[in-house]
Amino acid sequence: MLYVFTARKRGLLERAARGEMPDTLLFGFNHLAAHSIEAHFYEPEYGRAGRALARQLGRFGPDLLQLRTLPHFRQVDVVFLTGAWPLLLAAQAIPAPRRPKLVWLNLSLTNLLRAGGPLRPLIRLAIRQADRIVCVARFQQDFLRHTLGLDEHRLPLVRSGTDDRFFCPPPGPHTGAAPAAAPYVLAAGRDAARDYRTLVEATRGAPYATRIVCSPASVAGLSLPTGVTVRYDIPPAALRDEYHGAAAVAVPTLGDSAARGSDCSGTLVLLDALAMGRPSVITSRASVSDYIVPGEHALCVPPEDPAALRAALDWLVGDPEYAQRLAAAGREHVRGALTTRHFAARLAEVFHEVCSTSAPRCAASTVPA
Repeated sequence: MLYVFTARKRGLLERAARGEMPDTLLFGFNHLAAHSIEAHFYEPEYGRAGRALARQLGRFGPDLLQLRTLPHFRQVDVVFLTGAWPLLLAAQAIPAPRRPKLVWLNLSLTNLLRAGGPLRPLIRLAIRQADRIVCVARFQQDFLRHTLGLDEHRLPLVRSGTDDRFFCPPPGPHTGAAPAAAPYVLAAGRDAARDYRTLVEATRGAPYATRIVCSPASVAGLSLPTGVTVRYDIPPAALRDEYHGAAAVAVPTLGDSAARGSDCSGTLVLLDALAMGRPSVITSRASVSDYIVPGEHALCVPPEDPAALRAALDWLVGDPEYAQRLAAAGREHVRGALTTRHFAARLAEVFHEVCSTSAPRCAASTVPA
């Protein structure tokens, strides 16, 4: 099979193998060999002209440039698209007997279609060409059934996972416990649906510090009070240290009504925090119950409600025994069901199932990376 990434992954693959970075954004690629799948991937090489063109085309640029992948499709049984929706349309030019099965990873399709725009009709048409659309939350399945009339069997549910081998508290007698220092609350993530405005308002005047790890755009226009510090785009190992030292982790996002960012904004950060054994609070969204039991693995608060978020954080910081019980339950839950290895195993079932509907075209192939 062939993975089509819209960003460069070779460096990530090598660093993840050395334990220097989490493998989350490989989307299971590095674990498929354990499930009898020969996987290759296409890594974009834009060059100066390609990068200039991508900038001119904006968000559509990387998707369009991946049309160069099309000549490789005839050599494989399954193509797994983590983006590049125009390929779903372009693949229809391949005669059916030689066309691979097309599997699309749905991370933001709900918001993309809800946001509208001139490309919406093309995107709707393209999505209908996919043999399977892997959804990472049940509300995505419901949306596509009702909006596009797609059959349920084409919409398998595969929950995302975190790299618990990377996001793991250091060993020792106090594994999972935050260091005895001035307490701080940590928030991380740069998805467009992050709501740091509510977090800043919630923690204004709090007896603990607030640290935010994000991109400059995430906090643009915010007036940060004393006690709130921001770090931009730090390395994963440094973020892991931030998690380990935090008294609690906040994952503030906009609600489901905001058609911004990924469909399940905050999910991966929540899983990372729980894997690190950190007591956490996340904004309630439709996807949250697919990943945790609120109140059992993490706390949930209504969207854009500073008072509720402050109350939850005060509880976690002020009651360490309760916070540690919550964090321990969350960590065991993630390690038992929501790692990148679990994600890859469920994806492998989808790949084997979709391949079983037709004779394999190429039992072994070599695809240029």
